[in-house]
Amino acid sequence: MVKSKLAGSEAGLDPVICAAKSVFCEMGYRASIEKVAARAGVARQTIYNRFGSKQALFELTIEYFIGEMLAPLAVNEGSVRERLLRFSLSFRARMMTAESVKAHRMLTSEAPRFPELARRHFELCIERTTRQLAAQLETAMQEGQLRRADSMEAATFLFDMLKGYDHLKLLFGGEPPDPAGETAKVNRIVDMFLRAYQA
Repeated sequence: MVKSKLAGSEAGLDPVICAAKSVFCEMGYRASIEKVAARAGVARQTIYNRFGSKQALFELTIEYFIGEMLAPLAVNEGSVRERLLRFSLSFRARMMTAESVKAHRMLTSEAPRFPELARRHFELCIERTTRQLAAQLETAMQEGQLRRADSMEAATFLFDMLKGYDHLKLLFGGEPPDPAGETAKVNRIVDMFLRAYQA
């Protein structure tokens, strides 16, 4: 269990969380607390006092950055299209980066050695994000903004459209999408999704 949860404002500037994210992406879960402490400029014992264990620090690091990605879903202003567009732009901006690709490779490569860690990552990251989006879609369906359907399935469809070929290309060493075309592409993805689920 995590001993200390950071408030969003504190975590946004927390050197340990930032260092942990960087070190885990570079070295995988085998990275030592000593390495994180050195990167953060704090004592090893400080990290244990605050977080309790390496696993707790790892999980909190995931939770914080997933929380950043999910933040647009908490803003209920605008139409369902506007809300989905805000989320989709934020999601793509975080997924289509070299750092995200490093994290993805690290987690998949470590899964056979640390199956419990892989399971927790799936719960904290993939399942949580999908359920949060599904909840938003379910509300839109209940309000008549979208047709009635399986909201979890709809959420997975949207995620597949947002990641798809571009993310696979990155995983295999390709170039990231052109930032100049991202807004237009995400608009097309959201519009295609909404046509499939229009009321």
